[in-house]
Amino acid sequence: MKNNTHLGETKEHRLQRFQDSHPYEVIDTLTNSINNYFNNEIALTIKDGNYQSSLLFLGIHAVALTISEGLFGKTGPDGYGLFLKKFVDGDTPDTKFSVIAQSIHDWRNVLAHQWIGSIGHSIGYDYTMLSGFKRKGEILFINPKIYCEHYLKAFGLGGKIYKYEEYMTDVEMEQAKNRLIKKYLAN
Repeated sequence: MKNNTHLGETKEHRLQRFQDSHPYEVIDTLTNSINNYFNNEIALTIKDGNYQSSLLFLGIHAVALTISEGLFGKTGPDGYGLFLKKFVDGDTPDTKFSVIAQSIHDWRNVLAHQWIGSIGHSIGYDYTMLSGFKRKGEILFINPKIYCEHYLKAFGLGGKIYKYEEYMTDVEMEQAKNRLIKKYLAN
């Protein structure tokens, strides 16, 4: 498999396009590229019952922090919770994933940096339950499929991720543009 993420545009051309354009240009490039490349892999984590739960949580978390830091200047659990609240949360209490953002964030940290951690005794997956999450005793059960579907819906046709201008002023979008350009140049 080849990484085709940056084909068709040089680094210099992209930078110039970002600098010379309205903030929509860099924000839309970020969100569209995540959707067109990264989300194709995230979608596979729930496909055909061949679940890849750890990769699902790692991938969604990476996108959430990339977007929340770039657009809103928020990092860590605050940025992650903000992303969930603005873009992923559903209409029912069991799909308001921002309510359990800290737990998911802590679980992702164990998966990414520590592997073995006591939080593993309080997080469970249940792909068969009809709710997005619920507590059973001291264990928080999450249905990763419902979580992933809500995440992917944010990037779908008419998805919340593309309505970011409803959450941001012109000044905030300009600040986001500058943060994203700085991050683009950092690596």
